[in-house]
Parts: sequence; C-alpha cells; structure tokens
Amino acid sequence: GLGSGAVRLGCRVAKMMPGAVELTDGEQIRAREIVVATGGDESVRLAEAGRATAWRSVTCVQWAAPVSPLHGEPMLWLNGRGRGLINNLVVPSDVAAGYAPDGQALVSTTILGETVEDDAALTLQLKAELAGLFGSDVLTWRALAVQRVRRALPVLKEPRGAAKPVRHERGFWRCGDHLASASIQGAMESGASVARAILG
Repeated sequence: GLGSGAVRLGCRVAKMMPGAVELTDGEQIRAREIVVATGGDESVRLAEAGRATAWRSVTCVQWAAPVSPLHGEPMLWLNGRGRGLINNLVVPSDVAAGYAPDGQALVSTTILGETVEDDAALTLQLKAELAGLFGSDVLTWRALAVQRVRRALPVLKEPRGAAKPVRHERGFWRCGDHLASASIQGAMESGASVARAILG
C-alpha cells in the first residue's frame, strides 16, 4: 500500500534534527514524526547519546543428511546437557521438504559465542558431537555452509521488561531489540509500541 518513492534504499542518514533528517549527500527530508528503527550502534550514533552496543555472536552450520535426525517431527531440539558446542538443532525440511537437497534432509545447528575460525576443523568437531547424540549415521552428513554472525543479538545489561516507546529529547522516536528484549520479538514489540504512541 505504500506509494511510489515511499521507500528509499542506499541512503545513509548523516544527522537528525527536529522534524527532519539530513542524508550524507546533504538532502534534507522533513517529516511530522521520525522513527529510528536501527541496530543499537546506529541508533546511538544518530541520537548522539548512549554507549556502543556489545554483541553476542552465533555460528550456524547447515548439513545435508540422508534422513532427519528428528524423524520428521517439526520441532526444535535444545541441548539441555550443559556441555558441548551445540545449543540447538532444527530440521527445516521437516517443515518444508523443498528446503533440502533432493532426497535429503536439511539440518541446521546453532552454536552460541565464538568458535574456531577453521570451517573444516569446526565441522569435524561438530560431527563427533552430533554422532554421540544421534548415532553414527551423522558421519555421512555433508556440511553445506558455515555462517558466523558476529552481531547476532545485543547484550542487555539488565532485563528491560515490556517494550516502552522511547522518544528522544530532540523529538524523534527510537525502537529496536536493544531497547526491549534481545530478540526478534523484542524488536517487533518495540516498533509496535512506538507506532501505538504515534497513532495515539
């Protein structure tokens, strides 16, 4: 439902001012309400207040497996043992078969924090751990991708509770998971609380 030109990509904001933003090319865009819906570092830069965001990292490794280790059940497997690299495992192809290579299952494992930088060493270490959990068939799994997400979630110094709208002293709004709970849900709740405040 947005009109032509309502969304502009590749435009970096240089600074904020009451009722307007200025782009790095000098253009000013005026608005009745301005909402900064960015990651924590960019939000701090634009607001010219606060501290740089500390981050938690994750590593995700995707595998092609002959069969699902979860036997086709669409669920999230959590590691409750208190040891090992793997935090959780999901099989996206148990939800939608088209996610996997033909005739195989797509398995995704998630590790919290930093890992060894060598992909081959990491996948060997994971295979050994997975074989202990799901049996020797794991040794036939083929690693498809290793993704290191350095800035997965912001570190929050204290629980924030329910998302509350945040209005900066210079008249613009801020929202994001760094202002609520460190999660996709926190980001959405923070954005919704700002939208309700503006519409109210």
